[in-house]
Amino acid sequence: MSFLIVGVLSLLRYFGIVSLSPEQSFGTAILFYSIPSVYYSLENGRRDKLVWATVLFCVAVIFVVRSYFEILDTRGIVFVLILFAGGAAFFLLFIENTGTKIFLFVSLTLILLSYISVSFLKGLGLFDIVNETGDLFEAVWPAILILLGMTIFIRRKK
Repeated sequence: MSFLIVGVLSLLRYFGIVSLSPEQSFGTAILFYSIPSVYYSLENGRRDKLVWATVLFCVAVIFVVRSYFEILDTRGIVFVLILFAGGAAFFLLFIENTGTKIFLFVSLTLILLSYISVSFLKGLGLFDIVNETGDLFEAVWPAILILLGMTIFIRRKK
């Protein structure tokens, strides 16, 4: 369904009917996928889908926000998003199973860390460290992907 939404929005953009950027189209499609997925995951007790749908929802929000506002430091946002999305995922896991209090504690810790990183640690140069780490990963990312792919290929069942 998400691919269908992206395709229709892209086609409408091509003919000039709508003026959505690809980022807006992709973010909207992910939102249309993630919101019902969270609901169905809570209904069916599928924790794996619940975590992925929550993280995808947070990613979609970033896509939509970035399409409407000019944000200069995107790596800093990604770092905060990782912390916040993890916290949101653990919070939904807690809602799904309120007997497991560790999910609540991890959730609150990650959300608090995301707030601290954006408010206090930015002044201490945390985002500079994140940018340097991002530059390093850009240099070695292809090698990591090749090694990961080779490992999966070699360890597959024949």
